[in-house]
Amino acid sequence: MATLSATLTIETFRAEGDGCLGYLVVDEASRTAVAIDPRLDLVERFQAALAAHDARLTHVLDTHTHADHLSGVRRLAQRTGATVLAHVASKLKGPSQRIGDGATFALGDTTVQIVDAPGHTPDSIALLVDEHHLFTGDALFAGGAGRTDFMGGNASDLFDTFRRFAALPDTTVVHPGHDYVGRAVTTIGEEKAQNSLFRERDRAALVARLASKAEPPRNMAAILRHNLGEADATTIAPADLQALREEQRDTVLLDVRSRLEFEGSWIDGATNLPLEELDARVDEVPEQREVVVVCRTGVRATIAAEALARSGRRARVLEGGMQGWRRARLPMREGRRRLPVDRQVQLIAGSMILTGIALGTLVNPWFLGIAAFFGAGLTFAGATGTCGLARVLLRLPWNRPLAMSAEAGAVRAASGASTCAAPAPPER
Repeated sequence: MATLSATLTIETFRAEGDGCLGYLVVDEASRTAVAIDPRLDLVERFQAALAAHDARLTHVLDTHTHADHLSGVRRLAQRTGATVLAHVASKLKGPSQRIGDGATFALGDTTVQIVDAPGHTPDSIALLVDEHHLFTGDALFAGGAGRTDFMGGNASDLFDTFRRFAALPDTTVVHPGHDYVGRAVTTIGEEKAQNSLFRERDRAALVARLASKAEPPRNMAAILRHNLGEADATTIAPADLQALREEQRDTVLLDVRSRLEFEGSWIDGATNLPLEELDARVDEVPEQREVVVVCRTGVRATIAAEALARSGRRARVLEGGMQGWRRARLPMREGRRRLPVDRQVQLIAGSMILTGIALGTLVNPWFLGIAAFFGAGLTFAGATGTCGLARVLLRLPWNRPLAMSAEAGAVRAASGASTCAAPAPPER
């Protein structure tokens, strides 16, 4: 949380594992708030924060049409009565108030101004709050920028967006949509000094530097359908699912987590069908029966349920996924418990960095190279979404599913296929 003034505060929400950031800006005096880039799997946390501040959500928006995660804007608006804001260039379906450059709205006595910020996507916007805090979405990150190689991205437009940002005071605090370097907050002045993409003053040079392409986000088409309002799976609370299964014993419980996750814990009677196999095996899912889809938090289940609905299956999503089921203290089966691969990576890399620093300080400075090597690896993984250590760990015996060897889908799930960050080639 960062205090802006005597009455205005910011709550920052960080998604687990991928550096994705969302924000809740609250005016304590008027008890009103705006939610910026709320992820679907973090909606409950936004609601809990609103309750803690005893605040009413007046507006909710995405800074652009996300392609890497499911938006929680519509669900949060449905639960709170907030107005959905969307850029005039957005293709979002459903009720919303359209906004463009220079539009404003108030939080108590504070003005929130919309700033057009195209480049990453055509409908990208930034929000300038209290004339001092800039929420940049995926246009500008600490030390980097949003990629411009898909969804109507345009590096020349991003150059213009950077020039608009650069005209703001150096003290302007920047709150980006992702944190790939372990620093969620920066300033315009810091980015002018340290971000080689942001300080590039030659349009053609910036366009050339952002010309390389990277892998698109996993499940991008399904994510876009959801985020544009073309699909919206209904949910069922854990207690209601338990009652439904007692009443309708032929209810199909479809768990779309990886086999590795499923073997750790599952709901009795659930069938494991990993999301990456769903399209090829959709005919295995009954058409005339109630289907409830389960994953860890509800994100993959939402993608699966919307795909099943398009194929004529009635599908709902277990609200909160296995985490919600566990919180409700409902019965579940426990299997072979293993430390998640991302935590194995963190433990190994962290311990090697500490070891390298200790040996470099106490024995020989050359040992600092160990810390530098693993630090560079973590930075590369954050910037590219590719983690070599995770791929190696997934091939080790204790990380293999009992039913089969580690599959490519599990590798992608652990290491990630892409990020929203633009590749940053060496500065000229």
